[in-house]
Amino acid sequence: MSCAWLQRRGAAMFMCHAAELETRTDGDALWAASRSVFADAGLVHVIYLVSDDARRRVSLRSSTPAIHREVDPAEDPFLDYCCKSYDVTRTGVAYLPDYSYLPTTAQRLIRAARKVGFVSGFGIPTRLEGADRYGGFNLGCALDRDAFEARFAPHIAEIQSLCFLLHRRFEELDRKRSSAVEALSPREGEILSLIARGLTRKECAHALGLSPNTVAEYTKSAYRKLGVRNRVEAARLMSGGR
Repeated sequence: MSCAWLQRRGAAMFMCHAAELETRTDGDALWAASRSVFADAGLVHVIYLVSDDARRRVSLRSSTPAIHREVDPAEDPFLDYCCKSYDVTRTGVAYLPDYSYLPTTAQRLIRAARKVGFVSGFGIPTRLEGADRYGGFNLGCALDRDAFEARFAPHIAEIQSLCFLLHRRFEELDRKRSSAVEALSPREGEILSLIARGLTRKECAHALGLSPNTVAEYTKSAYRKLGVRNRVEAARLMSGGR
């Protein structure tokens, strides 16, 4: 597995990835590109978890969704124990003996992660608890503790910097999406919400008591405002690209 961007030190290599990531114009594309960068480095498990303080709005992007099938992302110990400072926390079952104080639910999730190969990792907060939204990245692989430390510990600062860049870019794209959605008229938003749920234009027309032609005109206007070309792009944008 290639480890080129960690082995070749210096700002030039980091800026190469930064410039590439900055070109991504939607959340899905940015997520795919960031996963590729981390995977090339050997960090094959990438989790980006963000929540409000009340844990009512939890956003999860994960290269390994099976980790959270048994435990709600809102109960992920990353949110409880890794986001009170910007310090990097060691994560994964390899480090579990250091955290005997963790509740049973948290330990269960960490052990569940081992089943899919997340043994050692870094928990990297990009926004602290108490902010409007807080959370960050949990990056891991199947290496044991000693091998993980030898390979990745010298590069914590570089990895952390990349996580901050990605978080900023996700936030920018989310604000852009929110601004575009807010520009929709109530009727345009209503129609796109139905389209995002999988309804056809004819079904939207029936549900709203409009003619199919009227729905088509509203849809075209909404697509133009959002800068999208089809129902797939519109649905992704309306859902935040999650």
